[in-house]
Amino acid sequence: MTMSSGPGVGHSRTTSALATIPNLLSLLRGLLGPVVLALILAETPWALWTALALMLFAEATDYMDGEVARRFDQESELGRLADPVCDSVYHLSVFLAFLAMGWMAAWMLFIIYARDLMVPYLRAFARQSGHELQVLASGKVKTAIHATAQIGIVAIALGLFGPAIRMDGPAPTVLLLAAIAASIYSLADYVAEVGRLVRH
Repeated sequence: MTMSSGPGVGHSRTTSALATIPNLLSLLRGLLGPVVLALILAETPWALWTALALMLFAEATDYMDGEVARRFDQESELGRLADPVCDSVYHLSVFLAFLAMGWMAAWMLFIIYARDLMVPYLRAFARQSGHELQVLASGKVKTAIHATAQIGIVAIALGLFGPAIRMDGPAPTVLLLAAIAASIYSLADYVAEVGRLVRH
């Protein structure tokens, strides 16, 4: 006679799914967002250098969690949802620091935030219609462009590109406009994908 699974078995499996290395890396990336925000707002060279180092590490975790998940067969639906959420928390925290520092305009942050706010609703709408909205390539492109823009702006603030490229020059604005364009493109792609799913 086999024993039935006790009430703790389901909880153990859930805990195990939550505690995979890819999910922990994603969570760490999300938690780094407020830390980087505080460092940028400190407005000291050592804080900016530390922020830049943590930003590079955070972006490395974005690459590592996917690689670890595929290599060790730890891909999961939870991980596919947690990864973009943690990306959004992290990147929005950094952009919020830029806004507080006067490095970007409020309308820029609004567009970026609106995209990240609307995609989960699109995903929920698709699910209610009986479809699963997967992470699209445009979302990954958006994340990569946001990362490049953020690291580039902090590097400019530190003077790493020399005196010709400064915070009061056009370079930060160009980087931010690229980030905004990526957000708009990604949102349009998700809207189109939901429309395609609902029609079929």
